[in-house]
Amino acid sequence: MPDPMEAVGRPLVATRLLQNPLGQRAEPGARGDMVQVTDGLATIYLLPHEYDAADDRSLRWLLAKQRPRERGCRRDL
Repeated sequence: MPDPMEAVGRPLVATRLLQNPLGQRAEPGARGDMVQVTDGLATIYLLPHEYDAADDRSLRWLLAKQRPRERGCRRDL
């Protein structure tokens, strides 16, 4: 299970984006069509209402799930 506290010191950066044109940043103050959230290690995309309902802990947990697992030894490869 990923540890959401692993990157707790990293700031979360949320960017509101548009679907048309895809991926363009929404104007300041606009809700946008999707929200990109990153901690510098992983990135997730949420709908605006999902982002609005999420707290810091749940966002970090979702980001931790996206990070690839580190492998401890060669035989795990």
